[in-house]
Amino acid sequence: MTYSFCPRRPMPVVNWRYLLSAVFGLSIRIASLFAIVALLGMFLQMLVVAYPILAPSTLVSSQSMSAPRQYQEGLNRGLAERVERLEFIVSENWQLQGVKGDEWSWVQPSSGLRLEASELPKDWLFADAVGNNKGLVIFANDTLHHFHYLSSDQAGDAPRAGLVQAHPFTGMIRLLVGHPRLPVVAIAGSDNKLQVVDFRDSDALLSIALEQPPDALVWRTTAQLDVLTDGQTSAYEFTTTDIGGAWSRLFTPIQYEGYERPSLLWLPLPAAEEAEPKYSLVPLLFGTLKAALLALIFAIPLSMGAAIYVGFFMSEFQRRRIRPALDMLAAFPTVVLGAIGLFWIAPYFEQIVSSLIGVVIIFPLLLLTSVYLARAFGLRLVNLDALDDWPLTLMPLIIGILIIGSVIGLGITSKLPGNSLYAYLTSLGVSVSYFNSLLVGLVLGVAITPTVFSVAEEAIHAVPKNLASGALALGATPWQGYRDIVLPVALPGIIAAMMIGFGRAAGETMILLMLSGNTGLIDGNVFEGLRSVSASLALELPEAPRDSSHFQVLFVMSILLFGVTFSVNTVAALIRNRIRTRVRGF
Repeated sequence: MTYSFCPRRPMPVVNWRYLLSAVFGLSIRIASLFAIVALLGMFLQMLVVAYPILAPSTLVSSQSMSAPRQYQEGLNRGLAERVERLEFIVSENWQLQGVKGDEWSWVQPSSGLRLEASELPKDWLFADAVGNNKGLVIFANDTLHHFHYLSSDQAGDAPRAGLVQAHPFTGMIRLLVGHPRLPVVAIAGSDNKLQVVDFRDSDALLSIALEQPPDALVWRTTAQLDVLTDGQTSAYEFTTTDIGGAWSRLFTPIQYEGYERPSLLWLPLPAAEEAEPKYSLVPLLFGTLKAALLALIFAIPLSMGAAIYVGFFMSEFQRRRIRPALDMLAAFPTVVLGAIGLFWIAPYFEQIVSSLIGVVIIFPLLLLTSVYLARAFGLRLVNLDALDDWPLTLMPLIIGILIIGSVIGLGITSKLPGNSLYAYLTSLGVSVSYFNSLLVGLVLGVAITPTVFSVAEEAIHAVPKNLASGALALGATPWQGYRDIVLPVALPGIIAAMMIGFGRAAGETMILLMLSGNTGLIDGNVFEGLRSVSASLALELPEAPRDSSHFQVLFVMSILLFGVTFSVNTVAALIRNRIRTRVRGF
C-alpha cells in the first residue's frame, strides 16, 4: 500500500501596504475627476447665465389687433402737429424747438429768450427724442445724427447738443420714432420695411418687411413697437439688453448721456432711475491689476528674502522648525487682516507711509555704513560658520536702523509745506483718499507673503545640496554658491511663486472690500481708491435682480476672474512640476 503526500500550498500573503496605497491612489483619482467635472459644470453654468447679455437684439412680429378709434385719432393728431414743428423739454428752464427748413433754437419759456442752436443741422426731415429725452436723433442729408444734451459750464446758459454718432442711412423715410429709454429709433421706409437702428451697435440693423405702408409708429412699451395701418395695430417685440448685444461696449470707451467725450465707467445703478446704466469692465479690471501689482511690490522683497535664507542658508534642523510656522500664516483669515487694516493701520497710515519713506532712504545707507565700519575696525558682524545665528546677530542692528529711518522719515515729512505728507501732496494737486490703493497694497501684500514664500522656498530647497557643496569646496562663498548655482535652477520656481501670488491677490475679496473705498476709477494715483472685480461681485451680486442685465454682466466678470486666476495658477503649477522633474536628474 503506497501513500502519496501532496505538498501543502502556502497561504497567499496579502500586501496590505500595497493594497492601501492602491485604494488611496484610486480614491484620489476619483476625487480629482469629480473636482474637474464640478469645475467644468460651474464654468458652463456661468456661461449659460452670462450669455443673454451678449445676445444680439431681435425684432419679431408679435400680434395684430384692431386699433381703438380714439387711439388712432389721437395718434394722427399728434403726428400732424409734429410734422413741421418739434419741441423737446431739455431741462427745467430750457426747451429745444425746431421748425422744418429753419434752424433749431434753445428757448427759455420763463423769459422768452431764444438762442440759435447752430450745432444742429437745419435741413432736417425727421427728428425725435431718444433715451428718456436725454438725446435727439435727426435725419438730414441721408444721415441719422445722434446728439446728447450737454449742460452748460455757466449757470443760466443754454445747454448744448454734442454729436455722438452719425450713421449713414440710404432710402426715403416715411416715419421715425425714438425709443423712450434707449438710443434707438424705429423707421418706416418707403420700401415698406420696418427698421430699428440701435446707435449702441449701429452695424446691427434690424429689419422686417411690412405688407402695407404704415400710418404711424409708436412705442407702447420699451419692448413693444406698434405699427398702425388702416385701423389695424401690428405689434412687434423688440428684445435687447443694456449693451445692445455689442460685447465691445464692456471694454471700449462709450459716450454716455451728459458726457462730452467717451468714457470708461462702471455705474450699473445710476442715481436717476431713468439714466442709462454704465457697464464698462475696464475700471474693475484696472483696479484688480493695480491692487495685485502693489501687493507684489510689498510682498516680493520680504517673501523672497525669507525664502532664500530658509531654503538655502538655514540648516535643515532649523528649517524643519521654522517652515511649518511660516506655512501656517497662509491660513490666517484675510477678513481679520482687513479688520486690522481698517481699525489699526488706516487711521495711522500717513505716519506709516512717512516712516517707510525714511526707512527706504536710510536703511541701505546705514546698513552699508555699518558693514564698512565693522570691516574697517576688524569686527565680524556674523559668523559664516554658523549661518543660523545671522538673524539673532543682525536683529538689533536691523531694528535700530528701522527705528532711526522711521524717526527721520517722520521728521522729513513734518518739515514739508502743510506740516504733513498728505497736506503736501494735496498742495501739489494729488488727491488723497482715506481708503487708498497703497493701503490695500500693504495689507494685501502681507496676506500673500506666506504663499509666495512657501512656493519660492520649496523651489530653492529642491535644488540638490551637492551642487552648492561642490561650489563651496572650490572656494566660492555661500552667496556665490546661491547666485551662480542654485538661482539659475530655481528661477522658474521663483517666477511661479510670483505668479501664484499674483493670482492670489487678484482673487482676494475681503481686504479689497474693506479697504479699497470701492471707487471705480482708472487712476494711477496710489493715494486714490479702486474697485476690484471680486469686491464688485461680493457687493452687487446678492442685490442684482436675477436675469437682469446687471446680473448677467456680473457673471461675465466672474468668467473673466475665473479665467485669469485659473490660467495663472495652472501655468505656475506646470512650472513647479517642471522644476521637480528637472532637479531629479541631478
